[in-house]
Amino acid sequence: MKDVNNFVLNLYNNNGSFSYSPANRISNLYSTCFGIMCLDLINKLDNFQDKDKVAKYIQSYQDKETGYFIDQTVIPKDNATHNQEYIFLQLTDFAQLALSTLNKKPQHNYIFLNRYKDEKYLEKWFYGLNWKNPWLVSNSIMFILDCLIYEDENKNKKYITIIIDLLNKAQDSKNGYWNLRNKVTLHNQMAGAYHFVFFYTYLDIEPNYVEKIIDSTLAIQNHDGLFNYEGGGGSCDDLDAIDLLCRATFYSDHNTSKLKKSLQAAYNSLLSNQNEDGGFCWAKRNNLNLNDFIYIINFKIFCNKYDIISNGISKIKKIVYNISKNDIYWKYSGLETMKLKTDESDLFSIWFRLTSIAFIETTFPDIHEQSFDWNLRKKCGLGFYKKSKNFNNYICIRELKTSI
Repeated sequence: MKDVNNFVLNLYNNNGSFSYSPANRISNLYSTCFGIMCLDLINKLDNFQDKDKVAKYIQSYQDKETGYFIDQTVIPKDNATHNQEYIFLQLTDFAQLALSTLNKKPQHNYIFLNRYKDEKYLEKWFYGLNWKNPWLVSNSIMFILDCLIYEDENKNKKYITIIIDLLNKAQDSKNGYWNLRNKVTLHNQMAGAYHFVFFYTYLDIEPNYVEKIIDSTLAIQNHDGLFNYEGGGGSCDDLDAIDLLCRATFYSDHNTSKLKKSLQAAYNSLLSNQNEDGGFCWAKRNNLNLNDFIYIINFKIFCNKYDIISNGISKIKKIVYNISKNDIYWKYSGLETMKLKTDESDLFSIWFRLTSIAFIETTFPDIHEQSFDWNLRKKCGLGFYKKSKNFNNYICIRELKTSI
């Protein structure tokens, strides 16, 4: 593997921030959190001299009146896929993860969190989310759970438990994912499930329908080994699926040989998303081959017509833009200021792609020796990794009440 550490350090600025990418040198709260998470993951943070300066930079974005972390340079437009509250919650989540990595804390109280400390409000909010897009709404639930845990896990235990209880009731027993009876692609549901299942590991609760999660996730793997129907994967899509598959082995030996073979294929393709500069990109979609034509109809997902349609459209789309040789762009969280070509290196993709690689190497050491002395996240949040079978420590408040 090429030198990732120097790539990240070369994007550091002396004011305590990190730039997002050599192709887009914008520096903001997002990119700075990504830089810290990258260095922490590859166990190079101890050698980084400006940790206090970066912590102060991150803390400076917190709004005293609300507790949100707000970066005015990334306010979404009115027609953006992610609204303002979503962006504020996402920035707050990333800020608290980065600060905890730096052994620091937010300086102001989470005033915005007060409304979520009410059972009736939580239920209304949960069921009122747009479950036609589980991938999107699962992020909002993750942000709130993370904030409740980081603010004060013991004091907020009741509300954390209520959300887990709501998730348990809403889980689909047929595919293991969450959709609240909406007709959604397995791919979208898979990405949503990723934002929930690591909380079960963190809270020592055994998730339900693990075998279904395994089978559903294996079904949507693309012919190139990654988990986006267009090919070349996607930093988010791939980690979502790989985390679910690796984490499932904590609880079940269902389909282990097929699961391991799947992760081996994913591993080989993940490495192809590293560029010559040492960084990783969102996706490389300019490698059109015969399988893109053969798998326009994918019989593995034939039982779900929405995935059949999505897969077919994605393959045709890839064929068209490869023939036309047009550049392909993506925007982090739909933000115009964070626009890049899909094959250009960026800090977010490094964090997520390296986390995918680390999960595979740690879960199945015989697939590949450790590329780094991985420092997988020990505190709750994206990238949290802990093998545990002590499932009964976190007693549901409601169960406790009925037993008294």
